Amino acid sequence: MKKVVLFVALLAFGISATAQTMKVQSAYADMKNNRLAAAMKNIDAACEHESTKSDAKTWHYAGLIYAKFVEVSQTDEKLYKKQKNNTPIPELAEKSKQAIFKSIEIERANQTNEYIAANTNTLNYIVIYQFDQALNTFNSGKYAESIPLFEDVVKSSIIARNKEVEMKANFCIAMAYDAIKDKEKAVDMYRKLVKANTKEEPVYINLFLANKQAKEMDKAINVLKAGVRNIPTSYQILGLLAGAYIETGNKEEAAKVTEQLKTMSEGKPEVIVIVGDILRDAGDTEGAIQMYNKSLQLKPEQTESNFGLGVLYFNWAVDLLDKADKLPLEETQEYDKLKEEAKQKFILAIPFFEKVLSIKQKDINTLNALKVIYSRLEMADKYKEVNAVLESLKNK
Repeated sequence: MKKVVLFVALLAFGISATAQTMKVQSAYADMKNNRLAAAMKNIDAACEHESTKSDAKTWHYAGLIYAKFVEVSQTDEKLYKKQKNNTPIPELAEKSKQAIFKSIEIERANQTNEYIAANTNTLNYIVIYQFDQALNTFNSGKYAESIPLFEDVVKSSIIARNKEVEMKANFCIAMAYDAIKDKEKAVDMYRKLVKANTKEEPVYINLFLANKQAKEMDKAINVLKAGVRNIPTSYQILGLLAGAYIETGNKEEAAKVTEQLKTMSEGKPEVIVIVGDILRDAGDTEGAIQMYNKSLQLKPEQTESNFGLGVLYFNWAVDLLDKADKLPLEETQEYDKLKEEAKQKFILAIPFFEKVLSIKQKDINTLNALKVIYSRLEMADKYKEVNAVLESLKNK
């Protein structure tokens, strides 16, 4: 009797195992025919049954089916509604990812690679979806909440061998730390990204600014040089590098970078204005004016060149006033001459700053510059107008 019972038990197990194997195949067939709800029901059962839960194919199909749900939710609203699914899509995306991880884990243990390529492709789709979800969280202002989401994306993208998403997610983590004022972690992330030769321009700019603020100009310049190597077309990084060389007194290197920018500037007002800024800061006033005017000819309605010219004449006026104040008391004639020249430079600055203000009504730097000028030139009504705007901005 015992042998008969044992035989019956084994037969029952065999029938059950076969049934579960069939469920795996049925699940795949249902997915191919867009019967996603039935596919998910069958694959869920197979993932739990003893006979199929240790099979890499089961989890491979599970990853595919859950990913298909995610894809249809994004691309075919009608088909998605037919499935009458109650599970949130982000949850299904996570289930797909975990199923793929399980399939990969089983194959590694068995030293096989039958599903590796297919699993990597599916995982890449899920990684991109989850990156977009994390980015939506970031863009909604939930910076701290986005960090662990991006960190999960980084881990998944490494397994999926998606270097681009990995770098972008790490970049977003750095930006999120910056947004929540955790500067130490932000800078650490920026450094890692620079070492990884990221193509994200703001990484080099933000790390440069952090090093400059820490008064580490050698490090700051090296960051920009790395940026130029990795993004040679970035005129923003080149502009900052030229400015950094000017600030440290390295006129020769500044001139080289300026010439490089000039070769990139043809027909590009946004690059021409940067050359103007560099020449202005290097003391080449006439060259700067020429560049600003050239930029304005190409794009009259812009703030950059107008602001640059305003700053140029403003600083020129301030330098003349400083020079006048340093004169001996007996040199009254020279003093009056310099004061008048300064006044004329302030007058020249006004239309450029006012043009900026007509485009960007709440630009703090422009408002403050005009406040000084109107005060110096005793333009009381204009001064009150600008001061009122500044006070209203302070109270917000």
